[in-house]
Parts: sequence; structure tokens; C-alpha cells
Amino acid sequence: MIEEALKILSEKIHQDNELFQTVLSGDDFEKTILTKFNELITSNPELGIKNVEHNGSHSFPDLKVTFTNDSIYGVEIKFSASGNWKSKGNSVFESLSNKEQDEKAYKEIYVFFGRKPKPKEELSSLEVKFAPYGLSVDRIEVTHSPRFSINMANSKSNLSKLFGTTGTYAEFRIKSNHEKNDLLREYFSKTIEKGSSDKWYLPKISNEDIVNVEPILFSTLSIPQQRRILAESFILYPKDLFGKQANYTRVASHMISEHFVYGTSLRDCFSAGGKTVILEKEIKYPRILMTFYTLTPTIMELLLNPPYDNFEEDCFSIWDESFNDNPNIQIDKNIDLETNYEKIITHFKPLMEIQSVETDKKTDINIDLRKFYFRKEE
Repeated sequence: MIEEALKILSEKIHQDNELFQTVLSGDDFEKTILTKFNELITSNPELGIKNVEHNGSHSFPDLKVTFTNDSIYGVEIKFSASGNWKSKGNSVFESLSNKEQDEKAYKEIYVFFGRKPKPKEELSSLEVKFAPYGLSVDRIEVTHSPRFSINMANSKSNLSKLFGTTGTYAEFRIKSNHEKNDLLREYFSKTIEKGSSDKWYLPKISNEDIVNVEPILFSTLSIPQQRRILAESFILYPKDLFGKQANYTRVASHMISEHFVYGTSLRDCFSAGGKTVILEKEIKYPRILMTFYTLTPTIMELLLNPPYDNFEEDCFSIWDESFNDNPNIQIDKNIDLETNYEKIITHFKPLMEIQSVETDKKTDINIDLRKFYFRKEE
């Protein structure tokens, strides 16, 4: 029943080209799905849908669907405005709502994922995929606490494979925190190399308390993890990082709030070593430009495949605030992140200090970031 309903719903979304222009965010998509789901009650009575309820802001799952035979299913709604199929899922140590006495009665929980294709795909309608929640997660990530990572493009995604257990996500979610903790410890013992510096530890617990995780020191992360976090910072905060004196305040705040990672000296993470030769042999540039130069492949990858849920919204919000005084940089939420970022790189000319290799003379100039970002085209 539920899969037939989700199939019809996905077809209606795909066929409604108007939604391509009107649905711009996750909230828009969620409201649209709730409306169209309720319409199915009368338009498709053969489905046997009795009621569709929204569980409220910040609740999991988003929708509770009750059928005439009193079976109950949950639907978690996800949306990507940048054309990818990835999103951050809910906490492994999900707290069950006390408001609904029948919370444990979910027969299964599904992910209903919509995406807005990238402009270069030349498509004019939203695309949708749906699957049981347990078949939509491909790994577990750690911020403040362990969270599932949703990847609808990965056909190998499977909660049972992650934990080596059988059963649905609906069965997993009602396990005690002690049981979940044991499964997590087993999962990380298999997926993280022994002795790895980026391994975090899940202690044994003897009660139902949520596991607390200590913040992680940036320098203890693996090199790939460090590169991704630095690249993420260059995407979000170019106005803060490029200039005669970088401002790391917002970068530090984002690292701790999003990744639960901190650095004892963020300046060294981005620009240790002062100035260095990058392109022209006769000029030394600020070291932070070398860091940016080496990270451009990772930056481009993250723009195409955002690293976390709401990353697009964070980018648009921060860019709007940072460049609202620059008439040449008009952020457009209707086009992809990559194109917007290229606009920033093209028109943002930060004042920075360079140094002559021959004479050691220092000069302030407006830096053309394009030659560091589009280096393959130079």
C-alpha cells in the first residue's frame, strides 16, 4: 500500500513542471508533499489512506501515514536544491516522541527524496526517489553524536549491512541506547583502521543516557577529512578568509557546530608559513592562497555534492550577507552552487599583500582569484 502511494506521489511530482520553479527549498518541498499526499485520500481511494499527519517541526519522521486497516507508516522528506542525492539523516540515538502512544507502531519508515536537477542537465521537472529508510543509509557520520548519512544514489546502501543485523529501520529505532551503542562500537571497529588518529570512542553504557562525544581536535583528523573541512570553509567564507588579515571567527564557529571539530590555531591550518611562490616564480603570495589552490578539486567536488543537509541554504545565506554590497555579485538561488561560487571567484578581488622574490618588496594588490581556482584552464 505505502509503496504504491509513494509511487503515485512521485509521478505526480515529476509530471508537475510548475514545481520546478516554485519549490526552492526543503520547506517548500515538504509542504508540497503533505498537500499532495492528502489529495490522494480522495483522488485515489483504492490506496486506502485514512489520514496523513505532519509530526511537527524537527520531528522524525516528518509524516505519519495511517491506512484504513490501521497500519501506520512514517515518511521522512528530503530535498536537494543542488541536484545531488545525499543528505544528513537523523541521529542514531533518536529519541522517540512521548506525544504519540502508537509511535512504535510504525510498520516501516520511508525516505521520500526530491532533487532539483542541475541547469546543465537541461531538465524541467523535479526528480524523486523513495526507499525504506534502512535501504537509504550508506554510512554513519559523527558530529555531536552519530548520525546516519542518506545516499539515494547508492544502490548498496543498507542499514542491515552496516550493522550486520536483520530487520527494518522501524525495528532498529526502538532498540535501547545500550543495544544501539553496542552495534555502533562494532561498526566503528570494522570501518576505522586500528590506531587511526581520527577514531572517536564510544564507551560502554549501562543506562539509557545519550552518548556524549568530546570535540575532536582538527590536527587529529585524517588528511582527507582535514581537506574537506578546509574546502568547506573556503566555499562558505571566502570574504572572511581572503584579505590582508583573515577572520576565522565564523569558520571556527561553523567547524564546532557542524563537525564538532576545533583547532588550537586555525591560522596555521590555512596559512602556516607566511608567503610562498605559487604561479609566477618572481612573486610570493600569502600561504592561504596556496592552500586554496591545492584544495580547488575538493572545493569543486563539494559544490557538486554538498557535504551535509542544508549546505545549500547555508551557502546562499552566508554569501548574501557577505557580498550584498558588491553589485557584481548577485547570488541567485535558482541556479546551482557551482555557478554562484564561480561568480564570487570572478568578481571578488580581495586586497592582499604580495612580495617580490628578487627585492623582498611588499605590495598590496587586488588578487584575481580566478587564476588560482581555474588553474587547469590557465
